[in-house]
Amino acid sequence: MSPPVDFDEAEVARLAPGLALALPRTPHRGRVGEVRAASAGASLELHDFRAYQPGDDLRQMDWNAVARTGELILRVRQDEVSPRLEVLLDGSRSMALSPRKAGCAREVALLATEVGAQQGLGPTLLVGGSRPDRVRGQTCRSALRNAAFDARDDLYASLGRLPPLRPCGLRVVVSDFLFEAPLPALVSRLAQGASALFLVQVLDAEDLEPTGGEGARLVDSESDAALEELLTEDVLAAYARRFAEHQKALAAAAARARAAHLVAPAPQALRALVAGPLRPLFLPAGVA
Repeated sequence: MSPPVDFDEAEVARLAPGLALALPRTPHRGRVGEVRAASAGASLELHDFRAYQPGDDLRQMDWNAVARTGELILRVRQDEVSPRLEVLLDGSRSMALSPRKAGCAREVALLATEVGAQQGLGPTLLVGGSRPDRVRGQTCRSALRNAAFDARDDLYASLGRLPPLRPCGLRVVVSDFLFEAPLPALVSRLAQGASALFLVQVLDAEDLEPTGGEGARLVDSESDAALEELLTEDVLAAYARRFAEHQKALAAAAARARAAHLVAPAPQALRALVAGPLRPLFLPAGVA
């Protein structure tokens, strides 16, 4: 199968070595790894002191405190976790509104998995098409090449058939987020169990500023239903107002969930996106 058009894998390969993903600076929760967690564990980092309870590890007893106070005092160490990366790609039909929009979504997802792999984050890719896919490691690239963008429902609906999102990960969601859904509930669900969440909104030129003209129609990409038969100036103005309201609501939902909302205009080249709107996610290597 030939690679999809407008999916510049070579540019991803050129960019990835100079980048690092922005890892969360807040504590994680988890079991074993490299980043300090909010929970107690067995690292060398001292977290707290507490009274001994039957069954506690006697090796953690603070004998100096015992000598001073006469009470059995335990050192509580801080747990460590390994930050994992989950990349969720919206597989709905609207993501293929144009070859460039589909290519841009693939490139952002691939760059995230490639950079995450460099950082040892064990990237997992989920594609929410009509046949949901979940892959890890080197197979992410082939899964992105084969992503069909054929789902007739939106990302919110596809979460019901996707494999469950795993906890304790840095999660990157690539979608156009242009669908009717309870945005606070959607973003809250996407943020659940993730130490950090990035919402990368890939938008085509026609999403940002639809063109009118004779015979132009506003059509739902998922259902093929004609929303407006003629794109008159009034219809375009109404679309612009509704789009602005939607973007404001999405940004507010992201802020409430402490997620980052990044808008990636698909007409821009990947390099320009990384240096511009996606810079909060893709940092120069050595900065993260």
